[in-house]
Amino acid sequence: MGETEKRIETHRIRCLSKLKMFLLAITCAFVSKTLSGSYMNSMLTQIERQFNIPTSLVGFINGSFEIGNLLLIIFVSYFGTKLHRPIMIGIGCVVMGLGCFLKSLPHFLMNQYEYESTVSVSGNLSSNSFLCMENGTQILRPTQDPSECTKEVKSLMWVYVLVGNIVRGMGETPILPLGISYIEDFAKFENSPLYIGLVETGAIIGPLIGLLLASFCANVYVDTGSVNTDDLIITPTDTRWVGAWWFGFLICAGVNVLTAIPFFFLPNTLPKEGLENNADIIKNENEDKQKEEVKKEKYGITKDFLPFMKSLSCNPIYMLFILVSVIQFNAFVNMISFMPKYLEQQYGISSSDAIFLMGIYNLPPICIGYIIGGLIMKKFKITVKQAAHIGCWLSLLEYLLYFLSFLMTCENFSVVGINTSYEGYVVF
Repeated sequence: MGETEKRIETHRIRCLSKLKMFLLAITCAFVSKTLSGSYMNSMLTQIERQFNIPTSLVGFINGSFEIGNLLLIIFVSYFGTKLHRPIMIGIGCVVMGLGCFLKSLPHFLMNQYEYESTVSVSGNLSSNSFLCMENGTQILRPTQDPSECTKEVKSLMWVYVLVGNIVRGMGETPILPLGISYIEDFAKFENSPLYIGLVETGAIIGPLIGLLLASFCANVYVDTGSVNTDDLIITPTDTRWVGAWWFGFLICAGVNVLTAIPFFFLPNTLPKEGLENNADIIKNENEDKQKEEVKKEKYGITKDFLPFMKSLSCNPIYMLFILVSVIQFNAFVNMISFMPKYLEQQYGISSSDAIFLMGIYNLPPICIGYIIGGLIMKKFKITVKQAAHIGCWLSLLEYLLYFLSFLMTCENFSVVGINTSYEGYVVF
């Protein structure tokens, strides 16, 4: 009797440790994926300057991540649950690392970055990016030929960044759906919200690290190591400055590959947390698993895919949730992607300072909210419906507070020909 209890206790500890190992591994995966995403968003201005591409193309490159994600997310979410989920997540992390590496390749395949040296450094402020330069000098009058205001793309190497972002989007697809479903399948019902809250906290730590990394790389010249930085006549506050955007992508690639390693050693199934000491239940679960595998071999795993998609499409609550998520993330992603550039151009601060400010006032409150939300749901045993009501009212309050932003204004720069007349001004 004592030997049996000891064996069951050993089995329980082993299963519990494997669940905790998966929780740690998936948290690291969330950190790595959000690290890569936040770094990419923070380097958009540097990439725009490096390749001299228009902002519209930069937005398309940034959105290519979602293109790669959408290509696989439905199939990975459905078929991945029927396969070895930890290994699928590990493969996804490796693919993300490959995507980040592809994005760094242009630096090694291009010539050195060349900036216009005829623009006055002393007068080169971020606000001057609104002016159309004529013959490389500061002129307060508009040019006669509007085509001079059109950017000429320096190189097509930006395609590597586009393809790399698509590949990264493909690699990220299994992490969220398969990771969360794995936790919900094998964790206690009352522990599941806390575990998911901890994982989502990792999704906030990642952007914080990514923004700090981006702030550092933005202060390092793009061709550092191959040029003498003492000879540069521009500084990080100059609109012609390009930081070492490629260096951070190499770091992200390495981190993604390292986080993939633990998943290849984790089991596909575990006993339900809290039931590890019931040998009969463990035996029944193994038998059910064997029956399910036989059924897969006999009928295939694609049989119920179309009916499953039809049932989801006809579910009004689910479709409403999708619509709300699209609206919510549209606002959040746009703010994260283009707010640094707005701060640079409107307030004349450097890229590194803008990125740092984004991380300081956005991420800590979100991180605290995830942890407190998970603890509240565990403490008061809040149901999904109650959580939806709480989230709805808090989101409404959040958007109402955003209207206060319209009260925050500042004086515009006086730009002759745009918001100031030419009378009384000397053209030089």
